[in-house]
Amino acid sequence: MDESFADIKPASLVMYEDEDVLVINKPAGISMHKTAADDPNVTIRDLYANKLAQNDPIRGGIVHRLDKDTSGVVIMAKNNQAMEFLQKQFAARKVEKDYLALVWGHLKHAKARIELPIRRSTKAPNQVSIHQSGKMSISEYRIEHEYDQYSLVQIQLQTGRMHQIRVQFAHIGHPVVGDKMYGNKPLPAGLGRQFLHAKRLGLMLPGTTTKRFFEAPLAEDLKQFLETINV
Repeated sequence: MDESFADIKPASLVMYEDEDVLVINKPAGISMHKTAADDPNVTIRDLYANKLAQNDPIRGGIVHRLDKDTSGVVIMAKNNQAMEFLQKQFAARKVEKDYLALVWGHLKHAKARIELPIRRSTKAPNQVSIHQSGKMSISEYRIEHEYDQYSLVQIQLQTGRMHQIRVQFAHIGHPVVGDKMYGNKPLPAGLGRQFLHAKRLGLMLPGTTTKRFFEAPLAEDLKQFLETINV
């Protein structure tokens, strides 16, 4: 998506905010942060720069990331203490991360656990691959609905590797619909990007001891695409 986000109203994306964190429903087509200081593209961090932790000029406040063309719920830190608190939960795998993905074909099992080692690609630094020397990546999925050519799956990540869902499902022969990097099929008519949405995030907020859940409704473009194939 080449749409400019320069005129977007940051407040319209906010799902929750307090003195420590900011939770938003990220739209597809915008990166979480710049790749370099001179990157001209508007990013999520640009939109909220005056609110986020300033521990890093490019990534300050960014606790975890969604791919540019993935939509859904994201939490960011407004100060360094909150940043550290949240990062520890992600590192300890105490954060619940649920996604919705539309994948090609019909999976063999209605629900299953995928365990595959992932490493950075030696041929393309911005990609990953399944390789025995990589770090183990774990996802659990269940089928929500089957269509003629596709399956809608809910996925819970147990680890948070780069492009984890995309490379795992491509490896087992069911790439994410619309994934130009790991998929081997053309983009279906009516879909403008990969069908991947961060549906729900569950974690403790700073100063609390019970888990809080945030859920982002399926993005409108993905919802509309489902309606075109559910006939």
